[in-house]
Amino acid sequence: MLLRPAVLSVCLALAACGERVVADEPAPAYTLAEVAYAASDRDLRVVVQGNPFSGDPQAFGQTVTGMMQNRVMGVNTNFTTTPGPSARPDYRVVLAFNVARNELNSALCANPALPTKPPGGPIIVQGAFCRGGGPLSSATGWLDEPKSVQDPKFRDLIADMTYSLFPTRRADSGCGGPDC
Repeated sequence: MLLRPAVLSVCLALAACGERVVADEPAPAYTLAEVAYAASDRDLRVVVQGNPFSGDPQAFGQTVTGMMQNRVMGVNTNFTTTPGPSARPDYRVVLAFNVARNELNSALCANPALPTKPPGGPIIVQGAFCRGGGPLSSATGWLDEPKSVQDPKFRDLIADMTYSLFPTRRADSGCGGPDC
C-alpha cells in the first residue's frame, strides 16, 4: 500500500484528458446486505472535505450529494451532509478533494479532517464508505480540466465515484456469470 501514491501519480501522468476512477478492492466485510442496512430508505451522512472550486463549502457539499443520488444499485438512500434521525451513526461516506499530502484511502475513515489544497487545477478525489473508523470500500478519481461545479464531467466523476464506492459484488466472489 505504500506504493499507492506513486502508482496514482504514474496513472495521472499517463492518463489522457478526462475523468477516471480507480476502485480499491472492498474490505472482506463489505456486503450488499450491509449497504442496505446502512443506507436503504434512510439518510446516509456524507463528509465532504475540501472544495476544488471557489465558493461556499456547504453549497458545494449539497451539490456533490445531489450528484450522488440514485447511484447505489438496489438501494434507495438519501446522501446528505446534514443527516436526520434516520441515519445510522456508524456509517458515512467521506469524499476528500485535493488532499494536501499523500493519504491512503483507508485512512479517510479514521481522519476527522485532512488538509486540502486551494481551489484550481486538476481534481483528485479520494472516497471511502465507512463503518466506524474503517473503510468497507474506497476509490480514487481524478478530472484533468474541470470547468466548474456544474461541468458534466465533474457530475460524471461524482457519479462514477459513488458507483465505485458501492459495488454490486466483490471481485473475489467467484461469480462471473450474468446472474451475479
